[in-house]
Order: sequence, then C-alpha cells, then structure tokens
Amino acid sequence: MTTRRRFIFMIPASGAVLATACSDQATPPPAAAPEAAPAAAPMAAPPAPEPAAPPAAPQASGSAPMLDEADPAAVALGYVADTTRADKTKYPNHADSQSCANCGLYQGTAGADAGPCPLFAGKQVAAQGWCASYVKKPA
Repeated sequence: MTTRRRFIFMIPASGAVLATACSDQATPPPAAAPEAAPAAAPMAAPPAPEPAAPPAAPQASGSAPMLDEADPAAVALGYVADTTRADKTKYPNHADSQSCANCGLYQGTAGADAGPCPLFAGKQVAAQGWCASYVKKPA
C-alpha cells in the first residue's frame, strides 16, 4: 500500500512542477515591423478577387454519355436499354408497356431517344429502356 499512497501524494506535486515548467517558457520575440514603402512610390491596389465560377449547368441531352448496361449501377437496378429484354423471372412486376420514357424519374424531353435520369448521374438512359426503380409518371 505504500506505493499507492506515495503515488497519490505525488500527483499534486507533479502537477505543480508541470505548471511551473510550462509557465517559464520564453516568450517569442515580437514580429519584425514591415518595411515602409518609399514615400514617392504609389501604393498598389490589392489584386481583385477572381470571380466565382458559375454553377454547373445541366448537361444538354446530347452531351452526356449513354449508360452502359454493364455499368455497376445499371446491373444493380436491372437496367436494359430495351424494355422488352428485361428479365421477367427476376422482375415479375415488369410489363412491356413500362419504359424510361413514361417513368416519373426520367428527365428527358418527350419524343427524345434518350435523356437523363437521377439514378444514373451524368449518364443518359434510353427512352425505351427500363430498370427495377420504374415508377409510373403521374398523369
């Protein structure tokens, strides 16, 4: 028990030593004063900040690449570029009348062959395509 008692008595003493050691540190020297510019030289204006970049505009319908059926996100959602090729055993709720063009998630224009879909960011899906996330577009 003598070591435990000794340890308890040493805690305040070591704390005081530590506080003293930390407070005795030399203060850093003051920063050197900046040199004054010659009186005859005109003061230069600070550089103007560069304008912020405008927000990225949505990609035009023809500029984004088409979604490949082998893409991992496409495979995960069962995407096919032609709705008639959807796996009916894996997706029994699929109907041939369902396609990206009449899906609520599809953001392409009416009559376009392809358009963007928020599920596949930066890619376009075929209007006649289909995936397991199909949601009928509200009337």
